[in-house]
Amino acid sequence: MSETAGSSLSAEQRNILGSLADVLIPAYQRMPAASAVGVHESLIDEVLKHRSDLREDLLRALAKAKGRNPTEAANELLRSDAPAFNALSLAVSGAYYLSPAVRKLLGYPGQEAVSYDPHATPDYLTNGMIERVLARGRVYRPTPR
Repeated sequence: MSETAGSSLSAEQRNILGSLADVLIPAYQRMPAASAVGVHESLIDEVLKHRSDLREDLLRALAKAKGRNPTEAANELLRSDAPAFNALSLAVSGAYYLSPAVRKLLGYPGQEAVSYDPHATPDYLTNGMIERVLARGRVYRPTPR
């Protein structure tokens, strides 16, 4: 069965992905687990839309993990199929950081347009940062031979 780059994952593949994602990114302190933010739902589709090169290896990872304990499957992928494990971990981590909830918890709003005036005096010239460095003096150590 051939899947096109634009087609979505099946419900079974998404379930497998969610369980593997939680092995890679479990809940910790205030940060949610990967499946809790929907990595295996629309976020993975967004990742694959931009990184279709991951699709084949990711699908192989999901196929190899089918019906297995997620922790054991992830460890086996790491040992025996590095390209599949790498695609899985990159896709999961990319999808995780696409989540608005995760970005909010991290205090990262995403890329923002920042205005810049090339004629304005930079803050570091007027806020004392340069003076502290100059007052400290040189901190040079020659490379040992």
